[in-house]
Amino acid sequence: MSRKSILILVLTIGILSLWSCTIDEKEKNLGIAHVVVIGFDGLSPDGLKNAQTPMFDALIKEGASTMHARAVLPTSSSSNWSSMIMGAGPEQHGITSNAWERDNFVLPAVSQSQDFLFPTIFKLVHNQIENAEIGAIYHWEGFGRLFEKNAVVDYDIHGETEVVTAKLASTYIRDKKPTFTFIHFDHVDHAGHEFGHGTQEYYKSVEKADTLLGEVMNAIKDAGIADNTLVIISADHGGVGKGHGGETLSEIEIPFILWGKSIKKEHKIKYPIYQYDNAATVAFALGLKTPHAWIGKPAKMGFEGYDVMDKYPLKEMQTQPTIVPKAVFNKRAGGLFDEEARLQIENPNEGGKIYYTMDGTMPTSNSKKYIEPVKITENTVVKSTIFKDGKVNSTVADAFYRIKSENDTAPINYEIYYLNNLTSVPNLDNRTPDVKGTCFEFTSDEITDKIKSNTAVKFTSQLIIETTGSFGFFTRSDDGSKLWIDGKEVVDNDGNHGVKEKGGGVSLQQGTHDIEVIWYNGGGDGWLDVYYQSASKPKQILPTTILK
Repeated sequence: MSRKSILILVLTIGILSLWSCTIDEKEKNLGIAHVVVIGFDGLSPDGLKNAQTPMFDALIKEGASTMHARAVLPTSSSSNWSSMIMGAGPEQHGITSNAWERDNFVLPAVSQSQDFLFPTIFKLVHNQIENAEIGAIYHWEGFGRLFEKNAVVDYDIHGETEVVTAKLASTYIRDKKPTFTFIHFDHVDHAGHEFGHGTQEYYKSVEKADTLLGEVMNAIKDAGIADNTLVIISADHGGVGKGHGGETLSEIEIPFILWGKSIKKEHKIKYPIYQYDNAATVAFALGLKTPHAWIGKPAKMGFEGYDVMDKYPLKEMQTQPTIVPKAVFNKRAGGLFDEEARLQIENPNEGGKIYYTMDGTMPTSNSKKYIEPVKITENTVVKSTIFKDGKVNSTVADAFYRIKSENDTAPINYEIYYLNNLTSVPNLDNRTPDVKGTCFEFTSDEITDKIKSNTAVKFTSQLIIETTGSFGFFTRSDDGSKLWIDGKEVVDNDGNHGVKEKGGGVSLQQGTHDIEVIWYNGGGDGWLDVYYQSASKPKQILPTTILK
């Protein structure tokens, strides 16, 4: 056989092989005629772990799931609900905050299905499935602005409460047997903001979510469509304390549960799942072609007959050590103490060993192994992690211990202003404060009882610099904050947002320098603390001992 003939034969076999794979993929019928996506605003894996949730537990056992799916940044509602239905992140769809509106945005969508709106899964179902019945039932009214209204003409309704939302959705499913239904519940997030994540009230809201989930699942069965329905359960974000929007695992990790037709049973998903994979999974289940602009991938590993085989599975880590005094809501572990403190570290896991440092460096296998409590007599930054089989096996926990003399007087003056409609750090010149006082640190923690919605606080003091050099300053706040040294703005962390940290640098001469921080709380429970670092000092909460 000639070389040319061999080449033609090889090319023919290759083309036939590719054609065969394409045909197999297209002909693989999952048997799914209905998809129901149920989203619970603010539902964290911690909530499912610590609340009594028999319905969630049953669906996890009967389906495929992970408690380590990831939301997008920022971990705010609009950015994540849009990512869930758009198959893409904020970088693509442009919904970068809760302030987004079609007539009020900064970043335009890279592709549009309607004016200024990125294409959603609703539009795909509407365009590609003839006579598809499509419904959107949402507890948070703001969800209704995130999708194309001309794609959801069958049933587009806002439920006034979570109970009403469940009833509306259940009735709709029983009566219409829809092709695609999206249900949004908001009450868990309300509990997180009012009482705090990890509280008993929060867990009670998760238990109520379990009851509402049961109502929807009963409706699916009553409608006679359970045998060819896919149910996807997820959330937009978790939370820390009474807020969210940041980059912690507690905020960014969300549950992702698949149940129903063609789904593996008792399957733990061992590969990463992202918020925008939700829409791609719906499209895969219904056999839809997705836009090139989408970046989401279907969670095929949860479906029968599909597997993912690569070298980069999800890295599931143990729970980080608990440093006592514990972190409470947004307040970091450690604290401000007179004369001395006692460091205690606990391992919340069944296995592994605790290693720690007291100089702000990251722990290694050569660091100290925790055996017993340690006395602290000076400002100290503690970092701790779990090692297992000689390797790091948890995220790093940190704590900030600040030690002052028992007789020290508070070196910071604060002024509190009760204002209206705050959306940015206000100019407080020529205003008369409503409350004045003194405190030891630049933090909202010392004046919590005086803070309410639309409150601004100005903190002023003098900073003592012992050695000339470069310094970093950081504010961590909810909502906005700014920091000035000698009248020069060093940190701009302005705007409405969850707990977020921003920093800036400045060169300072030896001596004293004026320091001022203005922080505001637009609504709900706010937070502020301030950090600094230098060439010789690790990043830490700005200690009262260097203030005058």
